[in-house]
Amino acid sequence: MNIVDQVGDRVLALIRRSLREFIGLPLIVVAVFLGLFALSYLLDDALWDRSGPTPVPWLSHLLGDTSAIASLLGTVASGMITVTSITFSLLLIAVQQTASTLSTHVYDQFIQRRSNKLSFGFFVGLSVFVLLTLGSANPDHKPIIGALLSLLMTGAALCMVVILIYSTIDQMRPHAVITAIHDHTMKARVVDGRMIAGTRQFPRAGLSWSQVVRTDAYGVVCGLDLPTIERSAAEQSADIEIIGRVGTNVAFRDPLFRIHAARAPSADALMNLKRSVTEAIKIEPRRTIDSDAGFGIEQLYSIAWTTASTSKQNPQPAILVCHCLRDIIARWSSADKILENSASRVAYADRGVDDAIQAIAAIGVVASESMQNMLAAEVWRTLATLIDDVPAERLPALTDTVRRLLSSLGDHVLTHDLEGELGRCRRSLESRGEPDAAEAIRVAAETLAMSIGTLNARGTRVPTSA
Repeated sequence: MNIVDQVGDRVLALIRRSLREFIGLPLIVVAVFLGLFALSYLLDDALWDRSGPTPVPWLSHLLGDTSAIASLLGTVASGMITVTSITFSLLLIAVQQTASTLSTHVYDQFIQRRSNKLSFGFFVGLSVFVLLTLGSANPDHKPIIGALLSLLMTGAALCMVVILIYSTIDQMRPHAVITAIHDHTMKARVVDGRMIAGTRQFPRAGLSWSQVVRTDAYGVVCGLDLPTIERSAAEQSADIEIIGRVGTNVAFRDPLFRIHAARAPSADALMNLKRSVTEAIKIEPRRTIDSDAGFGIEQLYSIAWTTASTSKQNPQPAILVCHCLRDIIARWSSADKILENSASRVAYADRGVDDAIQAIAAIGVVASESMQNMLAAEVWRTLATLIDDVPAERLPALTDTVRRLLSSLGDHVLTHDLEGELGRCRRSLESRGEPDAAEAIRVAAETLAMSIGTLNARGTRVPTSA
C-alpha cells in the first residue's frame, strides 16, 4: 500500500470515527431542526400568505409585523449564539481541568455520553433554525409560526443551560468518570465477546507449516472481519493465528498474523490469503472504547496511576479503580466467561482478564512509589477477594501478581489495615492450595513488622543488608 492510499484510508477512518464517536448525533439533531424550519415555512405560507380571514387572529396580532419579527429574531439569534459560545467554553474548561487532574481519557468518556451530544446538537440546531427563520422574514413572507417556535425553544434552551452545567459538573466527579469508563468497558466486552466466541484459543495441532505476515501500516488494530478471515482460511485449508489483537499498536513490519497449514500453499494462493486476511484486519489511527475493552482497562489504571502517584497524591480515585477492576475480573472470569469455538479456523488469544490483573499490579507499584498505605491495603484486599472466588484457571495469574508485589511492601508502613489485608490474602491462598505464596506473604509481613517502632527514612522501611 503506497503513501497516498494510506493517507486516504486514514482520512476516511477519521471521518467514520468522528461521526461514530460524537459528530453523528449532533448532525442528526441539526437535520431535524432544518426539517422543522422547512415545515414551519410551509405552514406560514399556507396560513398567512393568502387572502381571506386570518386563521389565528391573536397570533397574527401578536407576531404579525414583519419588521418586529425580524428585530425579535435578530435579538434571539445573537443571544443564542452568545449563550452557546460562553456555555460551551465554560464546559470545556471544566472538562479540561478534570482531565488535567485525572487523565486525558476524561475526554473520551465525556464525548461518549449521548446527553452531551444531544445538548450540543440542540443548541447548534436551534441557532441555525433562528437564523434561517430570520433570513426568511420579508414583506412577502411572515414567519409567524417560525418566530413562535423560536421563542418557545429559546426558553427551553435557557432552561437546558442550567441542566447542562450541572450535568457536566456531575460527570466530572471522579466517581462518575470512573463509573462511566467501567460501564463502557463492560459494553465493549460484549462486542469483543461476540468476536472471541467465534474463535479458538490456539491453532489446531498437526499443522507443520507456518509463516508470519507483517504489516506495512501504522496505527491500532480496532476490529476483525471474522467471516472474511474464516472463509479465506477455509479455502486454503489453513488456520490464522491473530498476533495483532484488538487494541494492539502496530508499525511498519510488525507481525500481524501467522498462517498455519499442513503444507505450504502455492505462491498465488498464499498471496491471495495474505491480502484478504490483511484487509479484514481493521487498522485505525487510535483506539476506541466502543469495541475495545482493553482500552477501558488502560484508561482505568492510567487514572489510578496519575492520581495516586507523587504528582497528585490523591488515593481515592485509585481506590475506586480497584473496585471497578475487581468487579470486571470477577464478571469476566465467571458470569461472562467466553467459550471458544473449536471448529473455528481463527486463533485469537483472549487476554481481557490478564490485562485487568496486570492493571491491579500497576496500581500496587504506584502505591509503593507514593507510599499510599490506604491504596496498598485496597490492592491487597482486591487480590484477596479475587483469589477467594475466581476459577482455577485464573489463579496462577493472581498468585504471580502477589509474588511480584511483595517487593513493593518494603516502602510501606505496616498499618493495621495493610496488615489485616495481607493476612486475609495469605489465608485465601492457603484455602486455594497455594501454600508457597501464602508463606511468602507471611515472611514479608513479619519482615515489615520488624520496622515497627524503628525510625527509618522514606523508602527504607525495611533495612537492607549492606
